[in-house]
Amino acid sequence: MSTLIDSFKQIRDDYTPIPFWFWNDYLSEDEITRQMEEMKDKGVDAFVIHPRKGLPKEIEYLSDKYFYYVKYAVSKAKEMNMKVVLYDEAMYPSGSCRGMVVKKNKAFASKGLMMTKVPLEEAGAVLVADLATDQGKRYFYMLPSGGNIRGVHENEDDGEIDAPPSSDLLDPEAVKTYIELTHEKYYAELKEYFGSTIIAFFTDEPCILGRNPREGLIPWSDGIYEEYLAAGGTLEDLPLLFEKQSCDNAANAEGTDKSDISHILDKKERVQRARRIYDEVIYARMSRAYYGQLSKWCTDHGIALTGHPEKSTDIGYLQNYTWPCQDIVWRFVEPEDGHALIGEHTTMGKCSSDSARHRGKHRNGNECFGCCGHRDDPYLFTEEDMRWYLNWLFVRGVNLVYPHAFYYSVRDGRGDERPPEVGLGNPFWPQYRKMSNYIKRMCYLNTAAVNNTEIAVLCKPQELSWQIAKPLFENQIEFNYLEEELLNTSCQVTAGTVNITDYSYKLLIYDDDFEKNMSSETVDILQKYRSQGGKTLCFKDDRELLDTIEKSGLRKLKLKKGSKNIRCTYEIKDNAEYVIVTNEGMEEISDELEIYGKTATSVWDPYGDITFDENITDSGSIKLELSKCESRVIFLS
Repeated sequence: MSTLIDSFKQIRDDYTPIPFWFWNDYLSEDEITRQMEEMKDKGVDAFVIHPRKGLPKEIEYLSDKYFYYVKYAVSKAKEMNMKVVLYDEAMYPSGSCRGMVVKKNKAFASKGLMMTKVPLEEAGAVLVADLATDQGKRYFYMLPSGGNIRGVHENEDDGEIDAPPSSDLLDPEAVKTYIELTHEKYYAELKEYFGSTIIAFFTDEPCILGRNPREGLIPWSDGIYEEYLAAGGTLEDLPLLFEKQSCDNAANAEGTDKSDISHILDKKERVQRARRIYDEVIYARMSRAYYGQLSKWCTDHGIALTGHPEKSTDIGYLQNYTWPCQDIVWRFVEPEDGHALIGEHTTMGKCSSDSARHRGKHRNGNECFGCCGHRDDPYLFTEEDMRWYLNWLFVRGVNLVYPHAFYYSVRDGRGDERPPEVGLGNPFWPQYRKMSNYIKRMCYLNTAAVNNTEIAVLCKPQELSWQIAKPLFENQIEFNYLEEELLNTSCQVTAGTVNITDYSYKLLIYDDDFEKNMSSETVDILQKYRSQGGKTLCFKDDRELLDTIEKSGLRKLKLKKGSKNIRCTYEIKDNAEYVIVTNEGMEEISDELEIYGKTATSVWDPYGDITFDENITDSGSIKLELSKCESRVIFLS
């Protein structure tokens, strides 16, 4: 055990934080060098070159002058033994090359489908279909979405006159053009550094309609209608894709009679079916046209594809990334008011880590801290705040950290753009090496480790249940999200277990929506699994879920007082076993942790580099005294 502890205490530069470095002002060699030396001194051994709002037009994106500074920074990184991740857009979302894709071909603008009551007479509108309904005729037009991306130069932000138009990410030719304009240009300028100093391209929340699209549109492109029909959709169901009224609310409305309820529920099922077919078609096209092409290009050029999709629950798209990631932004996740466990965004930590676990990916990450300053002061982000967010990620298996952001400049309001500043301009920067060492230790510990669980929560490619996850987290019960696609293609069912990579699951949990929409292949696999003694549970309430797990004997950890704000992950790495524990609440917690069938041998604070072996009881359980943001690593025998 001492070997693992000694190994864990070592600081490995491969697990460095990789901050977004906002290039948001006039650049100079001296200032680039100064900031890189500051980063290196604080244990930051890599960075993302991120062109950002405030970059002057004199340093036009992808111009010779722009690449002069990029090449300088990359060559300096090689000299300093640092690594570089290239950002693939002028601001975000990715995929438009600052509007150059659309400038090259107007047909490459992002598109949507609109339903109208009257024929449209406007440039760019293409009639896809028309339909006679009880309410009159409906027309379906494909037309430019009017969406944009945020640009880096003056007057290019949302709502400004030069905001770059977003391109059609569902069109393979538009994406091919994007790659030619962006990736090929970087490669032509920096080929000698690819695969060594340059380790990855970061693609950032690609958005099909773009930002600020015209109202009433749903994502669309050439050929989508034909693919929708081929997948089982119908012309008659096209209006259901635009259904905004909640059928549930209508059914529960006071005074609704039984015949109306029956009609509403029938319509609800039709809406769900039409929408499911549509979502699957868009998902498949986006996977092929955008993610597939970027993934192949990066593989062919010896670097990783990293970054994250648009939605926190987009687990399916992550299969295309070498290093799948997600992002914590806008305090959607926070310690207050239960927001660490409630809502779709609280699934993102497990989203990236479980995708990586089941698909054999080495790293998984998070672009974290963006707009996560205090509610009453968005610029305030303390050392304690950073630790809370990091612990939230680490206990969910994340092992790659992209801090958002280190600002090249904060002059003239540049620090007001998506604060907080978490790097050179932050008050705790002089002590940052302690933080970077902590990140390196925890990322090392989470890499090539297997979390010790026999429980899987089944999920769709764009749907993860936080409702199932919440009671599991609150009761320190380990689980992994398992994608239906993997269940059907990569899992083996033997002796009442579902096996994939290093995992064998004896209990599969899912919700009503998953059960109603599971494929016929999934039905067959679950029948085979149950016939061999495997257990399944359609989640209804917390109590039934917890009782099922207790009776199945699958629980491995338990707190004496049952503190709901303690999170745990039980991992195995290099034949050694350990538990990572963190306090996710706002108050100090005192409790005692029992690890079934195991004895604790050492308790370590990985941030303070302090041991608490005296907290191990004679029975081998561990007394926990955890302040907010504190964590422990408990080594076992």
